[in-house]
Amino acid sequence: MRTTGNILIVEDDPDTREMVTSLLATEGFHVVAAEDGLEALHLLRTVQHRAPDVPCLVLLDLSMPRLGGHEFRRAQLGDPNVAGVPVAVMSGATDAEARALGLGAVATLTKPVDFDALLRVVRRYCAPGRSKGELALDPASETRGSSRRILSGPSRLSR
Repeated sequence: MRTTGNILIVEDDPDTREMVTSLLATEGFHVVAAEDGLEALHLLRTVQHRAPDVPCLVLLDLSMPRLGGHEFRRAQLGDPNVAGVPVAVMSGATDAEARALGLGAVATLTKPVDFDALLRVVRRYCAPGRSKGELALDPASETRGSSRRILSGPSRLSR
């Protein structure tokens, strides 16, 4: 399977970060991972300046040390060079969908993350042939209706 673009995963839990990275890499995606929003901003801006393709998607946890998901998103939207990179929220918070909507996220993936839903979101924004500025907005159907789950275990609640 040929894929295009980079995916930036922003997740402070090393097990979750590694699992999502491994699963997406197995599916042929190029993944860059950050453990918090501060590292993610640096990576996002560095990739934007050095690579021909900015990430096609950011997978963003909400609750992280140093710089959380809300602060990351605010800084991202304030930087015109990276403001257009779509963000999908990955969170165990009970109000994750509402919080993601407030951030302008294109999708919400609740933890434990449903692998099929994750792949649908990633493929929607990182599919071969999709132009950089082309958004593929679809209602929340992205995050429902799948049976295979990954990252099982207790979900952490984001604050």
